[in-house]
Amino acid sequence: MQLCKFIKMMGIVIALALTYIHMQMQIVDLAYRGNQKELKIRKLVEENGNTTYKILMLESANHLGVAMLDEGSDMQFADAEDIVQVVTSKELLMEDHLVEESKLAKRKNPLINLSSLGIEAEARTAE
Repeated sequence: MQLCKFIKMMGIVIALALTYIHMQMQIVDLAYRGNQKELKIRKLVEENGNTTYKILMLESANHLGVAMLDEGSDMQFADAEDIVQVVTSKELLMEDHLVEESKLAKRKNPLINLSSLGIEAEARTAE
């Protein structure tokens, strides 16, 4: 009777030991997969940075100037003929000025007045 009980207990201990070993192997496997994914993410981030740098270099003023001044390019600088002058009446300018003054008058918060972000820059017209 005791031999049967001993065999049952050994079977349970062996089953628990095998389950524990299997779980430990899965933990190590997941750690290796995590490291591989982390390396892949680092590689992709580096490639993204390189691609972003290349795009910014293609959009840079120096690159665009060189491309525009290239002999085979059909781009050209704007001539005086391409500039359009717009004439407005004095009343229209005064209305716009009054609307902007009323907007600024509504901003009476002292905290906004202390910061430079609260006041918008405005262009003045020559009268």
